Amino acid sequence: MDGKEITDALSNVKDSYFNKDLITLGYIKGMSIGDKELRFTLRLPAPLMPNHEELAQKCRDALKDVNGLENIEIKKDWEVQRLPALNQPNTPQALTNVKNIIAIASGKGGVGKSTVTVCIAEAFANAGAKVGVLDIDVYGPSIPNMVGLGSHQLGGAQEGVLEPVEAHGMKIMSMGFLATKDTPVVWRGPIASQLVQQFLGAVDWGELDYLFVDMPPGTGDIQLTLSQSVPLTGAVIVTTPQEIAHTIAEKGLRMFQQVKIPILGIVENMAGFTPPGSEEIFHIFGEGGGTSAAEEFDLPLLGQIPIRQDLREAMDNGKVFTNDNIDSIASLIAVEAMAVVTNEELSPFAPQEINLANDGETLVIKWQDNVEHVISAFNVRFMCPCAHCVDEITGEKLVKETDIPPDVKITESVPVGRYGVRFTFTDPSPGAGAGIYTFSFLRKLGEDAAQNSSFDA
Repeated sequence: MDGKEITDALSNVKDSYFNKDLITLGYIKGMSIGDKELRFTLRLPAPLMPNHEELAQKCRDALKDVNGLENIEIKKDWEVQRLPALNQPNTPQALTNVKNIIAIASGKGGVGKSTVTVCIAEAFANAGAKVGVLDIDVYGPSIPNMVGLGSHQLGGAQEGVLEPVEAHGMKIMSMGFLATKDTPVVWRGPIASQLVQQFLGAVDWGELDYLFVDMPPGTGDIQLTLSQSVPLTGAVIVTTPQEIAHTIAEKGLRMFQQVKIPILGIVENMAGFTPPGSEEIFHIFGEGGGTSAAEEFDLPLLGQIPIRQDLREAMDNGKVFTNDNIDSIASLIAVEAMAVVTNEELSPFAPQEINLANDGETLVIKWQDNVEHVISAFNVRFMCPCAHCVDEITGEKLVKETDIPPDVKITESVPVGRYGVRFTFTDPSPGAGAGIYTFSFLRKLGEDAAQNSSFDA
């Protein structure tokens, strides 16, 4: 019995979520081989994994024919993996030790999104994960009340750093800490967006496995600010049972898809009511909305949360609420988030490297499929897609070649979320630096530049 024989046997055990073997996935840790015994840790990359025991049993089955092996001891453990995209240079320093950011969103208000956020976050915390909750629902921040912090007011920052408040074993930061119940929030979109950036960059989150973000309803400035400021592991869409719900959910879905943020799945809230002492389910708000939305958009239905008095009372009184149904939904979110992290591969339209050459006069992009494009800074600037340079209604170009300095240079490139780049130019005009160049747009620029250079040759 030797290590190769053991690993060969374990390489036949596959994780059904990825259809890859445990050795390739790196799940086998701390292997110790004795005369007749074997010890190792089966460490999965997320808590709440429903197949942990199943994989352990598959390991035992795979090893039963190894000669001389009489005793197998498998320790089950987990360690959350960080989303690779969070390692990019422009990720705020405050998020250095945050491994995953998951947005909880909806297409409209009143679907119980904050309730779902708190319940799911508590399920992860109860499983032992390090959890934070960021409530950026500017105009209706309800999470402070749900975790027993309704009267808390945000104190002054120490050296520009805000300290989150701990409750229910989680770190909490909320827009609600900035106003009292008698002080309505009347911030305009740009101010609210600045606050989102401050909460992301100036809060001492410390080490977190998951930061859950309770989003405001809709697809406005705040949603786009979050999407462009940091790479998200994914988004969970909350809807209600009405058939019309899939139309409402579509707004949020389309926005996240447009900015290349994975949709982890759909949670249907308020899914029926069973009175005490009865087994009959009353579908007060209709039924099938979550299922139809999931089917239409080919997304997993993560689960359904029924109307419950004990859940409502727990949220009103700032108490922890957990049950098997909530744990099951959290488990599926863990699975989907783990899949995004494990399978994180840049799309063919995402660059491996973006470099500046010739003192910024040339942009060099190496793509994931090893294609390399060379584009002049002048051409990048001239093709800027911002509203200063292109009419948003007609698509007509507003900037002329003669408007751009012939010796224009790119001085900096900054990633925008997971889908694009913003460049800084030496050109002082209003359009310079305003445009977001999506990866697909840059790819097209590169292909056009390559074709034009071949014609010139």
